[in-house]
Amino acid sequence: MSSSIKTLAKAIKFFSLFIIALLLIIWLSSPFVSRHYLTKYLNEHQLTLADKTTIRYNPFWSNLNIRELEIVSVENSDKPLISLKSLNVTLSLFKLLTDTLFVSEFAIDGLYLDVNLNGEAPIIGGFVIANNSNETKKSVETPAAQTADLAKDSNNEVANNYQVSLPYFSLSNATFNVGIEQSQQEFIINSLVIKNVLASTKTQQAEVVLNALINKAPLLLKLNADLTSEQRKISSEITLSELALAPLQPLLTANIPEQEPLTMQGSISLNSKQSISLSTAVTDINVETFELKATDFKATKKNKTLALNIFPLTLENFSLVLVNEQAPKINGTASLNINDLKAYEGEGAQLLAKISTIKLDDITVTTTESLITASIKNLIIEQSLFAENTTDNFPPLAQFKNLSINDVTVSQQGLFIDTINLLGLTIDTNLDKEKNITGLPTSPKDQPPVAEPIAKTINSPKTIEGEAGSEEKLFLLSLNSFSFGDTAGITFIDRSTSPYYKRSFNITTFNAGSFDNQKPQQESNFTLTGNSDKYANFNLSAVAKPFSKKDYYKLNGFFKEVSLPSLSTYIAQALNYELKSGQLDVDLDVTIDDKKIAGKTKLFLRGVELGAANDHETGTVKSQTSVPFNIALGMLKDGDGNVELDIPLKGSTDDPSFGMSGFINLLVKKATMSAAKEYLITTFVPYANVVNVAMSAGDYLLKVRFNDLNFPIKETQLTAQQSQFLTQFSALMTDKLDTQLTLCAIATPEDIDKPLGTKITDIDDIKQLAEISGQRLEAFKDYMVKEHGIASSRLLLCSPKIDSTKGAKPRITFTD
Repeated sequence: MSSSIKTLAKAIKFFSLFIIALLLIIWLSSPFVSRHYLTKYLNEHQLTLADKTTIRYNPFWSNLNIRELEIVSVENSDKPLISLKSLNVTLSLFKLLTDTLFVSEFAIDGLYLDVNLNGEAPIIGGFVIANNSNETKKSVETPAAQTADLAKDSNNEVANNYQVSLPYFSLSNATFNVGIEQSQQEFIINSLVIKNVLASTKTQQAEVVLNALINKAPLLLKLNADLTSEQRKISSEITLSELALAPLQPLLTANIPEQEPLTMQGSISLNSKQSISLSTAVTDINVETFELKATDFKATKKNKTLALNIFPLTLENFSLVLVNEQAPKINGTASLNINDLKAYEGEGAQLLAKISTIKLDDITVTTTESLITASIKNLIIEQSLFAENTTDNFPPLAQFKNLSINDVTVSQQGLFIDTINLLGLTIDTNLDKEKNITGLPTSPKDQPPVAEPIAKTINSPKTIEGEAGSEEKLFLLSLNSFSFGDTAGITFIDRSTSPYYKRSFNITTFNAGSFDNQKPQQESNFTLTGNSDKYANFNLSAVAKPFSKKDYYKLNGFFKEVSLPSLSTYIAQALNYELKSGQLDVDLDVTIDDKKIAGKTKLFLRGVELGAANDHETGTVKSQTSVPFNIALGMLKDGDGNVELDIPLKGSTDDPSFGMSGFINLLVKKATMSAAKEYLITTFVPYANVVNVAMSAGDYLLKVRFNDLNFPIKETQLTAQQSQFLTQFSALMTDKLDTQLTLCAIATPEDIDKPLGTKITDIDDIKQLAEISGQRLEAFKDYMVKEHGIASSRLLLCSPKIDSTKGAKPRITFTD
């Protein structure tokens, strides 16, 4: 018995020694065996293993250790496709007895991997990965079917209890060089730690901490996953700092045609904290905090560039709930700030738009019975301009200081806005010699027009009228009020005319609202007041039903003291006459109801005089040709030299007709010459420097003439030598409240350093003299209106004139 025990002990000892020896052989030979077979395999793929590489397996501890791994291509041995400083993996084989694959240690350091995704099949570390989509599909479907069978078979419950346990995994100093879409992307992992990994058919859980660089942009990811068969939850935190967009451009624009390339610049930063809960019927995505910043962002396509900064886009307590066969539910708050937005062509000389700040504060998103609604407390746009060419001296086409849109609600059903308020609006419309608006981009003249495809008419079954429309819901639009918060300025300059036309408007009041396409019979009110070119003024009010099926508009108001000489630019070529002096008043009262026009317009022409077109000289024969037309106009004037017209408006908007009636009958004033002469001389003695009484036409015509106000050569402002004239003139206008005068400024060649007697024909010289005359008129009228309170409507301005005769003096003339 003892001999058998000894024999068994020897056998066990021998077997143990054999196992130990075998394990030692495996341990010692593992570097050589692994190199032999690995080299043979690599040669088949035109790859080579570096001599310094060591691969050793320790069977005593079930440990695999790899040092200085390096695989290079036979064609290019200078650049490794895979390199690894160290890899250490240790398994606990005894845990297999408890149906657990326990990895007690798993650490990788210094990994470099070259990935090429540009070809049809991906190449990872020099190995071509076959793309067997059909087999992959089958391999995916088969386990699913097998899993269903295993769940039904109680005998396979033990197989389903296998699990993988990994207490700690680390990957450090890893670099992935990825070639994709003909670009190179670099992904560096400074540290990747995965802890407490437990994976089975019923439960999966892990904790992940990643510290990495994406194209040198820092990335920090923290993830905690706890997935069970009943409740699955993943929570994560992501921080990404200044990720450059230019290297990622091939990925972001992969689906854009090459004929229309899109280039992008700038960087983005991201900071978010979110969680996902999954169950059989419900998916709940909750974003606790989210912040996105974009710095120096630029996107260019077809020579047009959009540039902006986002500081920032934020989301708070934002949730998305997906329930089977139900509409998604979205709730949360958000805000958005956009700074330094620019849209331009070329290198930036042609600005399309420039906006300093766009703020969207207090955005609230809610869901009620599948209706997703976004409420915006304030949308503010500050310091904006549009259409400016920075290579010329013209101002932008439009600009404003602040646009405030308040209490906005938008949903799938409609858009609702409480108030819109605009501050600091300025519009400058400049027409060049070709009547193009300056500041707007122009297309090259030799660029052929783009041919639009002709739509083919397809015969389709006719639908019953109203049947389709009844199913289609109307998108609702509502605006309570739109207004200007301060005075808006509008300037119009037409440089295609000679002399060019200029007019400015100041809109002191503008209000409009309310508007609601749900209420087609609701009346929308408009109010517009302001002035133009200092003395002209207007006040208009209107009522409209913009959403009514039948047209309805009602307009009433007035324009006062519109200077007529400024309009000569547009009527001179058509009539061969110019408006030398006068003012226009217009009163409107018009209603359009279902295409029916009813109302009247009242025109009042004050001190209007016509002259021959392009006649800048005084006393010329050419100016005498206008006398017959002036006489015809004089037949319409009343005793004060004014013309009053009533124009009824009636008919249909399709064929309107206008009637003219109510011309003021002429009043002829007769008095004896002696009585009139005595009266006039007595009356005007205190104003001897301003007026004189003269007899003409054989003493049968008595005329009161106003003396001229002479100016020193080149002087455009009032001087002390003119003070006596100004004092008596203001006293006369104060005493004679019915007196109305036309002021004409006459310049001489000496005002532009040319001798008297020189015929002025050059357009630039005429413009220069006209500007000097205009400044004199403005100085005189401003002085009388502001200093002495003379009504501006009593001082009418005529077109500037030139006197080239010898002995002529720069002056202002006065006619009643």
